[in-house]
Amino acid sequence: MVNRLQKILGSDEETTKYTEYYEVDAIGDTYIVELSTALAIERQLDQPGESVWIEFRDVFGARHRTKARFIGRITESTRETRAAMREFDRARRTESKEGEDPFETCD
Repeated sequence: MVNRLQKILGSDEETTKYTEYYEVDAIGDTYIVELSTALAIERQLDQPGESVWIEFRDVFGARHRTKARFIGRITESTRETRAAMREFDRARRTESKEGEDPFETCD
């Protein structure tokens, strides 16, 4: 609702100022964080001994706490990598369609 009002009133700000960010995948969710947060999480995970809880804020300001063992992946996401991934997905779908047997469903 607020975004629509901003457009109507002419104050159309970018929905997020982040075009390059990091994705932190944990069991049950993916969090979007800044580089500094991703590095802080990495440092906590690299500590000797098991760090039980990892606490951080995402790019939207929400505070999260998850068990360290639930974090499975931290990935950089840039405009270029997202565009390359979309292109890869398109090529894979095209390849899959080309490999289908057009007479497979006929009896």
